[in-house]
Amino acid sequence: MAEENPGSFKVTDRRLFNADGSLREDALIEESAPAAAQTPEPQPIVNPVTVQSQQQFAAAAAPELSPDEEMNAEPEHTMFTEFLMGIASSAFIYLGLVEHPATGRRQVDMMAAKESIDMLVMLREKTRGNLTRGEEKFFDDLLSDLKMQFVSMRR
Repeated sequence: MAEENPGSFKVTDRRLFNADGSLREDALIEESAPAAAQTPEPQPIVNPVTVQSQQQFAAAAAPELSPDEEMNAEPEHTMFTEFLMGIASSAFIYLGLVEHPATGRRQVDMMAAKESIDMLVMLREKTRGNLTRGEEKFFDDLLSDLKMQFVSMRR
């Protein structure tokens, strides 16, 4: 057998079975734990916009309703508002208002923030007349807040 040379590598056969299908004598059989115990728990994906910000926007979007209207009103926390917050969260990140989820640091990228805001402006025009009163108020408040933040950052 050849001597081990520094810088070379060693091949170890870790197969459990021989070529004929029989169990190898030197194979170590480990009792495997259930697959669920071996896989780590999935970590929830955290939206970069804080829960407090979402609650503030949701509270601002809530229309003034009578008690009868309130019982029949649809929930204002809709998939559409979640979609808007997803787009707006990138603007918040690029304006440096929220930490970037990948780096954990605040960064300012005015061009990327402008693109996110422009996308929301375009979406607002395309959805005009097709939203509930609460969604319209939420969208308008969100856009005006982002535009004001953008303008204040440019100064």
